[in-house]
Amino acid sequence: MYQSKIVVPIMPKCLKDLEALEAQAFSGADIIEWRADYLPSGQILEAAPIFLEKFQAYETLVTIRTRKEGGELEIDEQDYIRLLHEINKLGPSYLDVEYFTHERAFGSLRDLKDKIVLSYHNFQEMPTDFTERLFKMEREKTAFVKMAVMPQQECDVLDIMQITRDMTLEYGQKFITVGMGELGKLSRISGYLTGNAWTFASLEEASAPGQLSLKDTAYILDLLEKNVRL
Repeated sequence: MYQSKIVVPIMPKCLKDLEALEAQAFSGADIIEWRADYLPSGQILEAAPIFLEKFQAYETLVTIRTRKEGGELEIDEQDYIRLLHEINKLGPSYLDVEYFTHERAFGSLRDLKDKIVLSYHNFQEMPTDFTERLFKMEREKTAFVKMAVMPQQECDVLDIMQITRDMTLEYGQKFITVGMGELGKLSRISGYLTGNAWTFASLEEASAPGQLSLKDTAYILDLLEKNVRL
């Protein structure tokens, strides 16, 4: 039986929002994801040490989600690379890197691959090359590979789960797959079968469609994983 870690995103829109967060409110989470793209790019490096200090008791994931992949920030490739390198110096557990949007950027970040979550997001559809994209990202040998897509029918969700199981059996528990929206909710709590390494849950505001609350996610996973979750 596999076990999934719960990632809870935070999306502060200003430094005051970040400073007001109480770390103890996230009890039950394994990893805290900072969606840095909700801040103006000029404030990200000022906010990074505040985030890492506040959530030092947790594993941390820093994500700069760009608008092309459903995020809030328009940023050129050089600034994207610069921000990730500067944030890395402060010691987050993981960095999200958009592989197909910023493939050239990843080339300059390969020395950090042991802490990179290589990602792809598609808010419109379940791409026909879902498996091929997973294979291409897996070949980079980063810490984790993440794909979040929008299933259009029930069989898309089943495909996501089956492909995740097959990839996990072949390469290990390093895949994070998400079927977004109402239809994809099952994919978020099926890691005990598929090997899905992480699942994302919300404390208040969801960062993606179909995201369950931290309370509900922890309860469901505890039931499914028979109280042996890490």
